[in-house]
Order: sequence, then C-alpha cells, then structure tokens
Amino acid sequence: MELTRLDDYQSWSLAQGGKRLLIDPWLTEEWSLPPGHWLFGRTRNAPTPVTAQLPIDALVMTSAFSDHLHPKTLALLPKHVPVFAARVAVKELTALGFTNVTTVRDGERVSPWPGLTLEAVAPGFPFTMSANGYLIEGDGKRAYLETHLVPLDRAKKRVGAVDLVIAPVQSVRLLGLPFAMGPERALTVARELSPKQWLPTGTDAHLAHGVFSKTMLFYRGAVADFRALLGGSGLATRLLEPAPGESVTV
Repeated sequence: MELTRLDDYQSWSLAQGGKRLLIDPWLTEEWSLPPGHWLFGRTRNAPTPVTAQLPIDALVMTSAFSDHLHPKTLALLPKHVPVFAARVAVKELTALGFTNVTTVRDGERVSPWPGLTLEAVAPGFPFTMSANGYLIEGDGKRAYLETHLVPLDRAKKRVGAVDLVIAPVQSVRLLGLPFAMGPERALTVARELSPKQWLPTGTDAHLAHGVFSKTMLFYRGAVADFRALLGGSGLATRLLEPAPGESVTV
C-alpha cells in the first residue's frame, strides 16, 4: 500500500493493486462554515488540481463535517464512484449526487476492491456516533486511520499492532471538549499499537481563522512536540512528514 498526502491538512490518497481511493478529499483553495469565513474557515495555496487525482476507484469519508466531506471538491468528482462513509454522511453524499454510497458502521468490514479491506472503528468521545476511523488491510500490511481521537481501549482490542497509524498529534479543544488528540495521547497510542510508521493528519488546525477559531477553540502542541516525545520514548515508531504530493509506502 502507498499513502500520498494530498494537502497540508487531512486529505489522503491510498494506492494498492493498481487502484486508488481518496480519503476525505478537500482539494480546492478554501473551506468555510456557513455563513462564511468571518465565522470559521481556512485557506491555503492552491493544491494539486482535482483533475490530477482522477481516475479514482473509490472514496472514503470519515465524517460529515465539511472539512472532511467537502462539497466543492466532491462536486468535481465522478458520481458513480463507490463511496464508503459513516452513517451521518450518507444523506449529504446522496444529495450531492453520488449513486453508489455504502454506509459503514462500527465493526463492519467492506472491500473497495479485491485485496483491500476496511473495518470501521468508532472514534473516541465526542465523535463515537458521528464519524469513523478505519483499520485498512492490504498487501499483508495493516494501517489505522483516525482523524479525531483514538479510542484507546477499543483500538487495543480491535486494532492491535499495525504497520502505520495516520492520526492527529496536535490538540484541539472546544471549551474543554476534545476535538483532536494531542502529543501525549498520541504517544500512548504509539505504545499500545506499536506502529512502525506514523503519519500526522489534521495538521496545523490553528491556521483556521474567524470568530469561532479565535474565541471558542483552543490549540496546543505541534508535530515537533510529538517528535520529541517519540524520540525519548524508546519506541521504534518512525514519524514521517511527507509534503503535499509526496508518498509513503507502508
């Protein structure tokens, strides 16, 4: 399996067996919540054009939040492509015109194509009912993707040792409620799952702007903090930081 970072935040491409799927693609220059950027949004330099990611064989959506399920990007993708999504995302995907949407619930396994399987793993609170993490297996390798909060007990029992973890390492909190896990919890995950490699996702969330970001959200930690903790832990996990467009082989 090969993972390619598609942007500076949390969009990924997975290639395996000559096929490719996109995970939470946000591939345009901007994103914002209604009613606009003054409330909450994020901009960046133009990433690789959406057309450069085509053709694709499947889509995976981890949640219905618009920085994961990005309507402007999805509008540019073919609507017949199989989509595997958390339950709360299905209605919006159907409204966007996708005709082959499969709901994946916690514990269910699906196969986008022969040789690749995904098992949904519900995230930690408060995202347990509104998002999916995924255990991804192919080519004899195991990768675990979680875009918010790894549920430690559930991951220890159902995920176990993996070759790669793709997860946040920078804390985001809304008035004390965790939205993304920080470096200390990420280190605990590394101890429990013993990944050979770790790819940070949801990076630099503090680059968002608007009233909501400035007054309601609290950001702590950086990739460098997790790197320091990992370096002093004695673990063999390698922290990888591919730039947008760069790939990592699992």
